[in-house]
Amino acid sequence: MSPGDLPFTSTVEFYADYRPAYPDSVFAHVADFFALDADDRVLDLGCGPGTVTLPLAEYAGHVVGMDPDETMLAAARARSDAGGPADTAGSPDTRGSVEWVVGSDADLRTDDRLVDRLRPLRLTTMGRSFHWMEQGPTLERLRDITEPGGGVALLNDTGWLTRGTADWQDAVYAVLDDYLDDPPERTGPVKYDDPWHELLADHGFVETGEDRFPVERDWTAEAVVGYLLSLSFCSPAILGDRQADFEHNVRQALAEFDRETFREIGDVRVTRGRVPRTDE
Repeated sequence: MSPGDLPFTSTVEFYADYRPAYPDSVFAHVADFFALDADDRVLDLGCGPGTVTLPLAEYAGHVVGMDPDETMLAAARARSDAGGPADTAGSPDTRGSVEWVVGSDADLRTDDRLVDRLRPLRLTTMGRSFHWMEQGPTLERLRDITEPGGGVALLNDTGWLTRGTADWQDAVYAVLDDYLDDPPERTGPVKYDDPWHELLADHGFVETGEDRFPVERDWTAEAVVGYLLSLSFCSPAILGDRQADFEHNVRQALAEFDRETFREIGDVRVTRGRVPRTDE
């Protein structure tokens, strides 16, 4: 697969600016659960523009952000050089070191030299990325290169476009439906069909479970448009020369509500599991 074929290459500027950050409480919870400290190494697999990588550097000594898309990593480096997301706690002076690596879950499974560079890992995180991966074999590899007591944390959140039930979300989806041949189904607030904590248990992890953190966000029309363009199935590459019309029609649909912001109510989910300690 060439860089131009990667699903998020054309979304990078929108992904970096409009995908919402995770609450600080999520990172504090993950750091506490895995007892992260300044001696620990963390891998953020499928890191995108560093949305998870940089906040984790507040808690660990060294964090590796790995993504197959070099344009995403360029955005991550720029973010890191600028001090990270504006809503990330702490400062560059208090962070552990951060390294950016081009690679995917497939590289993790097949490139022993890469693995030797990464190990030993205390934790691997995957934020909104695990569903793109070959899940079972990747978990097997991570279990083998993670120190006892460490583990895996999968971060995800409610996709308001498909599962939100607000009137403005219905209106936005109706516009999207006009432009895409096969949009994702609008399902309402249902859980994923794949219980990832059970998958973790099936691959040798213990203390598996899912923790939820409620979130409320207020979106502007500009942020809604930017978020839509950050999605792989609604990217600038997919829309092509229809992008300007699409943006206009989304803004027009939102203007019908005569308000400045649009409230999203959802949650962030952390699915986690440990590698057994030697005495377990």
